[in-house]
Amino acid sequence: MRPVTVAQDGSIKLPKGLLRRFPCDSELWLWTEGDTIVLKRLRPPKASQIAGRVPEKAMAIAEIDAEVQRLRKEKRSRRG
Repeated sequence: MRPVTVAQDGSIKLPKGLLRRFPCDSELWLWTEGDTIVLKRLRPPKASQIAGRVPEKAMAIAEIDAEVQRLRKEKRSRRG
């Protein structure tokens, strides 16, 4: 985790590592909990976006499938 600064226009720049997970076209829901800002992705990532997380090499279809299944399981556990 590293600090970010709110710019004069109210924008923030996400760290590079987060930009791999939340590219510029991501739609996020924002809310606050006390003094904490929470960002939540509105739609699950596409398989091509998951593959793009590792820029130095392409992910195999089996790896993408495993990541999608992990994300779905994580989403279901948050509902409960």
